[in-house]
Amino acid sequence: FFLTLPSNEPQWCRRRIMEKYRLVEEHKGDGDEFLEETSDLEVKITQQGKPRNYISYAMNLFSEGNGTITLKAMGRAINKAVTIAEILKRKMPLHQITSLSSCEMIDVFEPLEEGLDVVTSRRHVSCMKITLSKDSAEIDTDDIGYQPPLPLSDISPGDTNPQRRQHTASKT
Repeated sequence: FFLTLPSNEPQWCRRRIMEKYRLVEEHKGDGDEFLEETSDLEVKITQQGKPRNYISYAMNLFSEGNGTITLKAMGRAINKAVTIAEILKRKMPLHQITSLSSCEMIDVFEPLEEGLDVVTSRRHVSCMKITLSKDSAEIDTDDIGYQPPLPLSDISPGDTNPQRRQHTASKT
């Protein structure tokens, strides 16, 4: 059973109807390989996570000798993934491939009142995958989403830990 409300229905009316339901399950639709975890070198960006934690994690992956990492984000976390990629590109020369897609998400709502049916809602969410690589040989430079590294004049490695920077500045 699908709950569909006319698009001309006011927003407050939609909210009032959905107050009688609670979300019990949220899962991906069939065939969305974006959500499948492909490797340990994948950083899944969420809306709640702090950018500095993702940046530190990615920098650690590179410092451990990994040449390529992938940032993945969905929905409202996409802008955060772009920001993180740009910060990383300004810390070291990185080749970038960006790809966009959409994933089908299926939400299942249970009624809070007797006599109402279970409601299933399908929605499409934007997805972004950003592959960052130290070496151009590890990625396809002919890909439509390819971006070469920034000029060396735009790169300043710096210290990624603000507490360490503050601590060393106070010693001088």
